[in-house]
Amino acid sequence: MADPPPPVAHPLSTSTRSTAPVIGITPSHDPGRKLRAGSDYWYLNRNYTRALARAGAAPLVLCADTPIEVCLQQCAGLVLSGGGDLPESLASEPEEGWQNDVPGEAESLERIRWERALLQAFAERGRPVLGVCFGMQLMNLHFGGQLLIDLSRRTQRGLDHGGGGTSVPHALRVASDSRFFQGWSPPPTVSSSHRQAVAQVAPGFVASAWAPDGVIEAIEHEHLLGVEWHPESDESASFVYGRWLQRILKN
Repeated sequence: MADPPPPVAHPLSTSTRSTAPVIGITPSHDPGRKLRAGSDYWYLNRNYTRALARAGAAPLVLCADTPIEVCLQQCAGLVLSGGGDLPESLASEPEEGWQNDVPGEAESLERIRWERALLQAFAERGRPVLGVCFGMQLMNLHFGGQLLIDLSRRTQRGLDHGGGGTSVPHALRVASDSRFFQGWSPPPTVSSSHRQAVAQVAPGFVASAWAPDGVIEAIEHEHLLGVEWHPESDESASFVYGRWLQRILKN
């Protein structure tokens, strides 16, 4: 696993980009298992594009059929959206049959491979990346962290965090010394929908938000941020997407 790269100067100057920065968003991939048998689909909850547009961005849905260099040319930042379940570790290529170990629908290997390459490319160039739910888990695993593969298998009983299309509200605690969340008071509840969680934070990252049962709800490292809940679906949208976009505009 590569270490998180240090931030570098943003290659796009203010004079070469519009007042609404283009932000790429990755969709989920269904290779004919859910939406329509035998048909390949990319799909995305519209809440992501709405949240970005309301924050002042120009959202652009990406896909693995577009070369990564083109994505870099077009996008000032990247959002890794939610998705299916992941293997416990990405230290090596997942073994055949790993999908049987996850609690729900496994994400496709094609998406996992593509997003890892896309994440690495944006990170190496110092472009801000926001990982949401699956996106945070993928970010953590890619840079050497570990995943709790199924929250229901915990020895101590915790909160229901939803998953499988079910959202569950819960309170959120943020670190007072967090670079990103500093000065922010979370709403009474945020919206979670995940059956997996970060078990060990990747080297170089720090945990900066938690659910009441101790599940890590945010990680950050320089220009990389991951949130386990879905801010585009609750009252935290304006803060999370708004402050994240402010960082891009300052570069």
